[in-house]
Order: sequence, then C-alpha cells, then structure tokens
Amino acid sequence: ISYAVYLVSYLGAPRDHHAIFVETNADHSRFIFQVTRDIQRGMTFGHKPAKRPEDLNSFVSKSYIGTVSETNYAQIQSIVDAIPPPPKQFNGPKRINLSVPLRRCQE
Repeated sequence: ISYAVYLVSYLGAPRDHHAIFVETNADHSRFIFQVTRDIQRGMTFGHKPAKRPEDLNSFVSKSYIGTVSETNYAQIQSIVDAIPPPPKQFNGPKRINLSVPLRRCQE
C-alpha cells in the first residue's frame, strides 16, 4: 500500500503556513507534519491527525509531492523531527543574533 503525500498551504500572516500532509484514509484525511508558533517565541513541532485540508477555511493549496509506502510512513516523523524547528529569534522587537539569518517554517 502507498499513501499520497502533499505540500499543503494555509492562509497565514505575513506568510502562508506550509505542512506535509500524508493521505492514509479513504476519506482523504490522516496526518500533518508541521512546525507551529512563530520566530518571536520559537517554533515547535505540531504534528497531528488532520481532516481533509480542503475542508478548512484557511486552506490555500495542495501540491502533490509523491507517495510513501506503508512501511516507510512510520519513519517520516523521526526524519522530520531530526531537523530542528526554527528557534526563538527575537527578544521583544529586537533580534537575538544579527549574524544568523532569520529562519521561518518554510526555510
């Protein structure tokens, strides 16, 4: 069995929010791999079960990436979690480290 994998975009400010959506159920729902919060507070992983992205008011787009086998699906979270989410980069309105480029959820 293979599952379809998509890059999903949701309305956000100042940029749209992106997540990896793996469609494992016949009703086109299943699981989202993402980071949440913002660079003001530091981002964290926010992986969760999800409904069809198209059913949310904030839905912008869904782009097909490819497929993942049922066996390899179990490895996605450990691979994603091996990439640290963007840390806190501001203390109030002031950047913490000017020598390090800003890094958001899409970077």
